[in-house]
Amino acid sequence: MPLSCQLSERVSDQLEALLASFRSTTEQVTPHFYQTMPEAYFNDIDEESQRNHLKAIIAIEATGLPLELILRSENGLQYTFINDENYPGQLSRLVKQITHDLPLSSAKVYTASDGKFVLDVFDFAPQKPCDPQDPNQAQKIRKLLAHLETHEPDITCEMIEQHVRHCTAPYILKVSPHRICDDFRIVNALRGTNETQVQWVRLATPGEFRITIGVGNASQRALFERIASHLGQCHIDIRRAYLDNFDHGSGDVVSLFSFFVKTSEAGSSEMTERFWTELCHDLKRLNYVHDVTIQTAYAFDKVSLTQAEVLTALSHLIHQRLSKKNSLIFTRERILTGATRNLAIALKIVDLFLWRFSPTGEAVSFQPEAESLTAAIAHQVDNTDDRCILQTMLQAVGTTLKTNVYLANRAAFSLRCEPDWLMTEDRPQKPFGVFFVHGQQFDGFHVRFRDIARGGIRIVRPRGVEHHSLECERLYDEAYNLAYAQQLKNKDIPEGGAKGVLLIQPDASPDRCGKAYADALLDLITPDEPTRRWIKDYYGLQELLYLGPDENISTRLICWIVERARKRGYPQPTAFMSSKPGAGINHKAYGVTSEGVNVFLEYALRYRGINPRTQPFRVKMTGGPDGDVAGNEIRILQREFGDHVCFVGIADGSGCAEDPAGLDHGELLRLVEAELPITDFSPAKLSAEGRVIRLTDPDGVNARNTLHNRLVTDAFIPAGGRPQTINHNNWPHFLTPDGKPSSAVIVEGANLFITPEARLRLAEHGVIIVKDSSANKCGVVCSSFEIIANMLLQEAEFLAIKEQFVQEVLVKLRQLAGFEAETLFREHLHKPDVPLPELSTRLSNVIIRATDILSDRIPALRETDNELTRSIVEQHIPPILLKTAGHRLFTDIPETYLTIATASLLASKIVYREGIDYLEAMPPHSLAELAIRYVRQEQDTGRLIAQVRQSNLPDRERIAQLLEYGGTNAALRQIVTAGVNTQPVSS
Repeated sequence: MPLSCQLSERVSDQLEALLASFRSTTEQVTPHFYQTMPEAYFNDIDEESQRNHLKAIIAIEATGLPLELILRSENGLQYTFINDENYPGQLSRLVKQITHDLPLSSAKVYTASDGKFVLDVFDFAPQKPCDPQDPNQAQKIRKLLAHLETHEPDITCEMIEQHVRHCTAPYILKVSPHRICDDFRIVNALRGTNETQVQWVRLATPGEFRITIGVGNASQRALFERIASHLGQCHIDIRRAYLDNFDHGSGDVVSLFSFFVKTSEAGSSEMTERFWTELCHDLKRLNYVHDVTIQTAYAFDKVSLTQAEVLTALSHLIHQRLSKKNSLIFTRERILTGATRNLAIALKIVDLFLWRFSPTGEAVSFQPEAESLTAAIAHQVDNTDDRCILQTMLQAVGTTLKTNVYLANRAAFSLRCEPDWLMTEDRPQKPFGVFFVHGQQFDGFHVRFRDIARGGIRIVRPRGVEHHSLECERLYDEAYNLAYAQQLKNKDIPEGGAKGVLLIQPDASPDRCGKAYADALLDLITPDEPTRRWIKDYYGLQELLYLGPDENISTRLICWIVERARKRGYPQPTAFMSSKPGAGINHKAYGVTSEGVNVFLEYALRYRGINPRTQPFRVKMTGGPDGDVAGNEIRILQREFGDHVCFVGIADGSGCAEDPAGLDHGELLRLVEAELPITDFSPAKLSAEGRVIRLTDPDGVNARNTLHNRLVTDAFIPAGGRPQTINHNNWPHFLTPDGKPSSAVIVEGANLFITPEARLRLAEHGVIIVKDSSANKCGVVCSSFEIIANMLLQEAEFLAIKEQFVQEVLVKLRQLAGFEAETLFREHLHKPDVPLPELSTRLSNVIIRATDILSDRIPALRETDNELTRSIVEQHIPPILLKTAGHRLFTDIPETYLTIATASLLASKIVYREGIDYLEAMPPHSLAELAIRYVRQEQDTGRLIAQVRQSNLPDRERIAQLLEYGGTNAALRQIVTAGVNTQPVSS
């Protein structure tokens, strides 16, 4: 037989055998598939997809291989897993296999009645929204409205008509009217929140239940995986599951997870009310706990999720103390490992924490229990490092004053600790208060140096895992140092310095973490009684925090925080967060921080012999045109100095642009207006020597990171960048090869960009450095004006005067920056050997000390001379606000706030006028007396100045200026020496 005939016969035989095999398998599998798959599968899944699933199953069954399939749609946005068995934990394992980083828009899980087929369908494509014009959907909506009339008296037609606009078309078509109404109640309660609701019901089949979990603004895929994993950990078998999202716009999404579950044989006897109470508690917490918390709870028997959360939180807290001893030994991971290596004692420490703060228990005598645990650690723990870890953890329990651990709906774990517990040689100043917040994908601190204090929230977004580990070690240091810098810069306002810093994981959402952080702080400070009853407070005094925006804080987050404070009963919620877009002054929109930076820059350049209004000067910057301080400084430099300013180079997070001929002004303004990074600078606008370098370009990272050192300019403005960029190790890089500084002037628009030692070394090489606490103070001063307005005005009143109010605030900001700049450079002229940053710190400390001293005297002064104290405050208030709400100034603003405001205004007025030495060494009693005499004499001097200006003297204006400059001081000296016999004493 010819070869071709043999081949043809073989093909024919194989084809017949395969067809027979597939026919047989098809005849067996198809009816079984339709008989055992749940009705919901056929209602939810279209017929074409059903056929595709069936074909895949038949193909595998015909081969005799295990049924383990992954089907991926052509667009890559749908994954279908098909398996031949179901078991607790399987769903979690499958979700882990999906590498898609898009939000999970839909999930459906179906299990055959005999367990032979399990289909899991995950969709990442956006679901079609509900369309009431579609005939099928319109018919379903009519049925839904009819259902309301007879079965749902608490839900109106208007409510449901509004609700369906946020539903998807598949949801409306597939879900029953009764279920839509049940879901509506959950969704409506969770709109605009990060909260969670959990419900469960028994189904008709014994051992089967439906669990519904509603969550506001969750990471859907991560939470789906966590829930599936936790149910598997509890030996609960998931038979069906659904995920539906309800998008209300502006990032407000409520997700509903529905699980139809069956208890395993081993777990059936445990399905008691107590079991379900504990399960629902844990399911509610899953969206808010750290990955390490879950891993710890699952790794050890009898460790509850709450115990694991407290253990993880305490480990992260004490890391900020122990890393100062040895950062290599005491990493976060090694601290937790050391604790779990001695799990019995570690859990006793955790239980002591829970016992101490139980809201229903009696007051706990902590010391005897702590002494017992201290002895146990000493006798039972051999490893020296482990002993140190456990002892420090025990100390952390003792230093905690209050915690939100017993609040069921907390968005994160938070506590307030004794402010001196984290003090070290590097942190010598004692804060007034320290809060620690630990949540899913973030840790954060809030540090303040006065009871009434103000400062922004900064969200640190590391580039990767290694960068995150580095930032972990200095998290508290950053919060502490920023708060202390804020304390120095807040000298002009009633509030002391504060700062909040969150370190989030590289893949975390800044807005979600920021919401959890703010909500956890509110847990500890709101006077709302339903919250207070769950918090045992060993501090015992009401606390008010005043927050503001810093890095990575969106306008949307600002608005959410203010609204959340209002919802949770926080007093004066609009004062909780500044820079609101409506009833506030948005820092970026009005460039308030940069206005002050520019004033200091002009003074520094003039001090160096450059008049920027008439002479050209060259500048380099860090921070891009899309940033707040940098973008506005680019705009203000051009507004004030025009073509005299030459931008030689700018670096930001995207890369850098540099041009020795100067970057084109118009192109820079285009980037500022469009909020684009520097690497969007058009190459066509460069000179032949100019270049734009992205981080992804060869040597791009190095070019960006060295720009501030390489380029030689008259001035350098760090208006963005991480703390300690210039430090004790690398400051020589700022010098040129001949040892001269690459810029003779540095004005620190960004906080902590240069370390104290680096400032000192650069000053020794002739650099004039305007320290951050001076240069960028106007942002927080603006926030203070905003909050005063919020205390006095309703939103409509504020909006009616906003534009004039903002312009008057900007004038005051420039004046305050000018007062300090003039004082500092006058002092430096007389003390050229003292670095300008040291003078800046001394000036702040003198004003702060004087404010503290005067605060004790102001109440008595108000009793004897109320008109004087009123005039001090009224001079500070922008005119339009005084005109609109001056009659409420001394009734609507808290008396304590007014007292500190009067003291700080008086102290700063004297120091700016007379210099640092005038009050620096004066004893407290003498200082208070002198300050009061000073302000009274100033009023008299003002009367004399007015008389001179109204006179006919030929040099009346010059005389008036001299009286303004030194008349008050001269008059006080005359008062002191009046009547003293100055004749020599006869022998």
